[in-house]
Amino acid sequence: MMVDSGSSPKISWKDKLLGINPGVIDNEKLGSPSAVADEVLEFLEGNIHISIVNGIPTIDFSERIQKILFKEMELTIVLKLLKRNIGYEAFNNQMSSLWNPTKPFHLMDIENGYCLAKFQSIDDYTKVLLQGPWLIYGQYLTVQP
Repeated sequence: MMVDSGSSPKISWKDKLLGINPGVIDNEKLGSPSAVADEVLEFLEGNIHISIVNGIPTIDFSERIQKILFKEMELTIVLKLLKRNIGYEAFNNQMSSLWNPTKPFHLMDIENGYCLAKFQSIDDYTKVLLQGPWLIYGQYLTVQP
């Protein structure tokens, strides 16, 4: 895989998380249910309710905000390599070569050895969920929607 380090537009963390690449229009994605064009994530009065339950802070979102957040996560899976952790780059390279996706996916490292993989294609998403088991360096990879 080649990476062009030429002048590309700057991408914000939010855009990276949501899989939005400025300057690139994906016609196939525009018609998909995950297209952001439907509704913008805008917080209005009453969309967020913060409270404390048994001494633990809780945040409740309105149904509208929940739908927007769920729509953005519809092609995202949770990954965990059992018994060992490897570096982000090695993990990303292993996933790319194992899955051989038709479109790039975004891998986000979260705590305790878990990662999120967000796909741009429903075909790649279903392939990863339904095929397997996936082995990396002899260890099983857990995959959950």
